[in-house]
Amino acid sequence: MNKASIVFLGILVFLVLSSFKGFGQSNIVCATKITSVNVFLNQAQVTRNGKIVLEAGIHQVVFEKFSPLLVQGSIEVKASTGIEILAVSSQNDLLNITEKPLLIKVLEDSLLVVNELLVEIKSDKDALAWQKELLIANKSIGGANLGVKAEELEDILDIYQKKLHDFKLANTQLNRQERKLIEEKSKIEQQLKEYNEGTLAMSNQVIVQVKVNSANPEAQFEIRYLVGGVSWQPFYDIRVADTKSPVQFLLKASIQQQTGENWNNIKLKLATIDPLAGGITPILVPSMLYFVQTETFKSNQRKLENYAAPAAMAEEDGSSPKNNAIAQQNFLNLEFDVLGTSSVPSDNKSHFVELNRFALEAVYGLACVPKLNTEVFVTANVQSNELISQLNGEANIYLNGTFTGKTYLSQQASDSLLVTLGKDNRILVKREKVKEMCSKSLFGSNKKDASTIEITLTNTSSDAIDLNVKDQIPLSSNQEILVKLVDAGGAIYTAESGMLNWSVSIPAKQSKKLRFAFEISYPSGKVITGY
Repeated sequence: MNKASIVFLGILVFLVLSSFKGFGQSNIVCATKITSVNVFLNQAQVTRNGKIVLEAGIHQVVFEKFSPLLVQGSIEVKASTGIEILAVSSQNDLLNITEKPLLIKVLEDSLLVVNELLVEIKSDKDALAWQKELLIANKSIGGANLGVKAEELEDILDIYQKKLHDFKLANTQLNRQERKLIEEKSKIEQQLKEYNEGTLAMSNQVIVQVKVNSANPEAQFEIRYLVGGVSWQPFYDIRVADTKSPVQFLLKASIQQQTGENWNNIKLKLATIDPLAGGITPILVPSMLYFVQTETFKSNQRKLENYAAPAAMAEEDGSSPKNNAIAQQNFLNLEFDVLGTSSVPSDNKSHFVELNRFALEAVYGLACVPKLNTEVFVTANVQSNELISQLNGEANIYLNGTFTGKTYLSQQASDSLLVTLGKDNRILVKREKVKEMCSKSLFGSNKKDASTIEITLTNTSSDAIDLNVKDQIPLSSNQEILVKLVDAGGAIYTAESGMLNWSVSIPAKQSKKLRFAFEISYPSGKVITGY
């Protein structure tokens, strides 16, 4: 027996065995439909329901076309009363070929038609080019020794001109048709590429061995299982009608899935837990004290102090805040039942559902930090609620129905939340040094720099406006650098951070000036950073 015969015999045996798997008991294929999905942070629990006719006896019920990302060991099966489940297993059906959706078949057929039309256009363009070359190649009139009357020459030239013009028009039309077909081809190929990249072989089977006590014409099965390739993230829409109304929050979810299973018109639930996340309760062990050598302790202490010095300097010079502890996101077991039915195809694209709506009272204000940005921003200070505390996420902001930007809602240590809503163009802000009040001088071995900063606020509206203005003076990170606030200009000064804070009211169509001054002294032979 040659090698080819051996291979053929092996395939034949495989097919025969596949046809008779479960020999000695009846195998029944039961079609199922996805009815509900619980989406977790990075997985989902899918529920399928099916119904078949079962006679009394032992049967092997096969449920087909499950996601290849099915989590093994997560399958739960329930059956109608009178049906005893003996065993549950899963396997990959290598003979199953997933049928392509009708839309994909239509796209593939359309691509064939477009390619055929492009070939025809190319042939037409080649024929036009050949006719034009032939016409030009035969442009000699009447031979070398024969004369042509003027009126005959004009007729011939008219014919040539008309023919060339016809060639030009025909070629232009073909080019236009070709461009449209190429664009259409590109769109079809892109859609097919997205489908093929997201296509998974739906060849997993769930096999349930059951014992039926008496015939059941409507034996019902419910199968639940976990599947990967799923995730969801919360995000918000923040809408403010005016600065006298509460802030409206719309909580949404962005769901992505590439399980291979399309969720069509299903009941959808979202949760903030991970069903597979385990954990072990920590156990305290005795804490022992030991004697250590004094010199060793001092040496280690010096090393620790030297290692920590750069971080301490970073805090002192204002490059990073002293309190850099940010409250971490604390996901509790929140669940959201989405009203009605939803559809989420397996395309790994974002699909949105609404989870909740709520309104929060706000204290509105205007704020400006001229050192960094001379624009004035509208702010809203709201008391955070449980959803914002536990579901942090990106937020789109709309002020008076206009999209003004994005922010990120993240609960901090305090119970309040400050949201920047957009810009207020009614106030013009200018920040500059007052040259005549700035100086550099030398006293002995020290330099002294004196600076005066002026901030001009101009209210262009017909209403008085209250505004919060923030600025700062630099802080010293070295005892040889001395910083002194000479004039706070009426601001509230915080020495620990060097911050200056004004709350000012600017009358309609008027301007207000804010000034502050400070001095910096340092050794003349050294250079300091800019401020």
